[in-house]
Amino acid sequence: MKKDTNLMKFSLLSVSLILTSSTAISAAIPQLSQSFSGYSLSSIELLTTIPSFMVMIFVLLSSFIARKIGQKQTIIIGLIITGVCGIIPVFVDNYMLLLISRAGLGIGFGLMNSLAVSMISSFYTGNERATLIGFQSAFQGLGAALLTFLAGYLLSFGWHYSFLVYALAFPILVLFMMFVPKPESYGSTVEEEAPQAFKTNKAIIGYAFFLIIACILYNAVFVKLATLLTTYHLGSETSASSIFSIMQLASMVTGFLFGIVQSRLHKYTLHTSLFLMGLGFFLISSISNLYVVAFGSILVGVSFSLFIPFLFNQVSILSPKKSETFNTSILLVGANIGSFLAPYGLLALSSIKTAEPMIAVFINGGTLLITLAILGLFLVRKIKA
Repeated sequence: MKKDTNLMKFSLLSVSLILTSSTAISAAIPQLSQSFSGYSLSSIELLTTIPSFMVMIFVLLSSFIARKIGQKQTIIIGLIITGVCGIIPVFVDNYMLLLISRAGLGIGFGLMNSLAVSMISSFYTGNERATLIGFQSAFQGLGAALLTFLAGYLLSFGWHYSFLVYALAFPILVLFMMFVPKPESYGSTVEEEAPQAFKTNKAIIGYAFFLIIACILYNAVFVKLATLLTTYHLGSETSASSIFSIMQLASMVTGFLFGIVQSRLHKYTLHTSLFLMGLGFFLISSISNLYVVAFGSILVGVSFSLFIPFLFNQVSILSPKKSETFNTSILLVGANIGSFLAPYGLLALSSIKTAEPMIAVFINGGTLLITLAILGLFLVRKIKA
C-alpha cells in the first residue's frame, strides 16, 4: 500500500479523541447520587475512577494481545468494547451493571492507549512522526473538551443520556477499519512483520519514573485551583472551570505545534517545558490576582503538552527494536500511577513548610521543576543532538 493519505492520518489520530474521556460524565455525579441514594458518595465517584484503574492493567496486556492478533485488530476490539460498555448506562438503572460497564470502558481504553501512539511509529519516521505524535496529544485534549461539553449538555435530559458521548467510538471504528491499514502490510518493508518484543532499557524506565512525578505535579492545578481561588477570594468555581477550558484549548494548540517546537529545540524540548511548568507554578503561588494565576495555569497546560509528546517520541527513538508498543505501555502506566498517587504526592509537597499548605504545594512543586530543568541542562550537554 502506498504512503499515505490525510484521511489515513485523521482516522489513526481519531482514536485518541476518546482515550481521555473517562471523566467526561463527572458532572452527572449529583444526579447519580440521587438515583442511587442507597450508595455512598465514594461509591458513586468510583464510577468515574474505575476506568483509570483498568487502563493501568490493560495498557500492559495490550502489548501481548497485539503480538498475538496484530495492532490493528487490538484497536478494533478496544473500540468495540469502548462503544458497547460506554453506552450501557444509557439503558440500565442497576449500580453494579454501571460499575461493570465502566470497568469495561477502561479495558477498551487500555487496549488502545499505547497502540494509538506506537502505530504512528509503525507508519511514520523523523519530523513527520514527531508532528503526528504532537497531533495525537492535541486530539486527546480536543476529545476530552468536546465530550465533556457534550456530556454536560446531554445531562439536562437526565444522567442516562450523558453516557451517549461514548457512541463516538462507533464512527471512529468505521474510519479506522476503512482507512488505516495493518502495519505489517504497509509499504514494502519486511521488518514490520516481526512480532513485538518485550524489552526495555534504563532510559525508558527513567522516563516512566519522571512521568510519575510530572503527573503528580500536573494534577496539582486540577485538584487545588478551585479551592485556591475561593479561599483567597480571587474567583469562584466557575472561574476555575473557565481556566480549565482555556488550559485544554492551549494544550490542544501546543500539541498541534509540537512538531515545529521539536524541530527548533531538539533535545532541549523537555527542559524548556520543565522550566515553563515551574514558572507556571510560581505564578500560581503568587496569588496576586486572577489573571496571573490563570496565566500560570495555562503555562502548566502548555508545558505538559510539550513534554508528553516529547517523551513518547523518545520511546520511538530509544526503544529496543520492535518493542515500541511495550515501552509506550510502560510510560502510560507511569502516567496512570502518577495520577493515582497525586493526592499523596501533593500532601507530601504541602508538608514542606515553605508557606501555607495550599501555597506550599505550588512553591515546592515549582522549585522541584526548575531544579530538574537546570540539572537536565547539565546532563543533556553530554548527549548528541
